[in-house]
Amino acid sequence: MSPKVAGILILLLATAVECVAQMALKVGSSGGPRILSPRYRGLANRFRISARAVSWTALGVLFFILQIFMWTWVLQRLDVSVAFPMGSLCFVGVALLSKIFLGEAVGQLRWFGVFFILIGTVLVALAT
Repeated sequence: MSPKVAGILILLLATAVECVAQMALKVGSSGGPRILSPRYRGLANRFRISARAVSWTALGVLFFILQIFMWTWVLQRLDVSVAFPMGSLCFVGVALLSKIFLGEAVGQLRWFGVFFILIGTVLVALAT
């Protein structure tokens, strides 16, 4: 596997980790799993530690630390002019996760914007 392909794969994983970190920080800053949609709130409440907002915040911070190490690894293999625009996939992931797990309303215009982010990311990836 070439360094560029490895860099892109790790970048995608780092983006997923960052999306999870964002969700965990949102839950933690909002007082705990009560803001999760009912389906996932019940699942989270099965774990005693997840009832505490500080647990979610700590999880978010830990995921951000992991993401920093992954991002550093990515930058060793990709040009920053490629990696940074592709990192915008986090906007796509957060929109999806907030809709699914938090039940947030994501309007048609916002989905339209997410679509353009996807198009731009694909163009940047193809140009490498």
